[in-house]
Amino acid sequence: MIPTPKRGGLPVVLLAACLWAGLAAAQPQQPVALPEPAAADTVRTNLWLTEALMAEVVTAAAVVLPPPPVAVRLVAEDSGTATELFGTVAARVLQGRGYDLYVPDEDPAREGAADVVFSHNVLAVDLAYPEVGRTLGIWRSWIQRELAVTVQVELAEAGSGRLLLKERISRSFGDRVPNDDFKAVNSGLYDFTSAQTGESGWQRRFEEIVVLGALAGLVAIYFANTRD
Repeated sequence: MIPTPKRGGLPVVLLAACLWAGLAAAQPQQPVALPEPAAADTVRTNLWLTEALMAEVVTAAAVVLPPPPVAVRLVAEDSGTATELFGTVAARVLQGRGYDLYVPDEDPAREGAADVVFSHNVLAVDLAYPEVGRTLGIWRSWIQRELAVTVQVELAEAGSGRLLLKERISRSFGDRVPNDDFKAVNSGLYDFTSAQTGESGWQRRFEEIVVLGALAGLVAIYFANTRD
């Protein structure tokens, strides 16, 4: 015969369980280690933008390539710094997509190692600051930036020579750079990552004279009112 539990036994068990759960919840928990947030890149330098536009050109040209893994030989049509930088960007983009990369080699036996020849020549990297925003007509607050990259690309099958693509591809970007960030943005690493704002030296000197004159006028007015 199964003994019948005494009256009130079940509520006592439930109460004990609740108390145990409450004590467990009250125990201090170990803090969970959260990853630190990545620092936001608020300043896009001219070099960063140039590489980004070049990457867009490579992506546009790569649509005619067979699916990876296909061996691609990169061939620079000139020795300029812009074309050299484009080759570096192209290698990074294509390798990231799973393609095998080759560069021109003096060994003729390696000429057939690639399936596609990717020839490139950077025709222009145009950087300009066409407009300057000002506060009260004197203080410069922002600088308009315009950047354009134009590349001549040619893709052909290495074995048959069949042309896959021959095109001049351009990509551009424009924004406004805060005046405080201009020195960090206007990189002098390459000649195409730096430009003048279009303001001549005499304009800047004129602004300084205007500011100094305004300050001198305020000081004179102050002392004149003080005497009275």
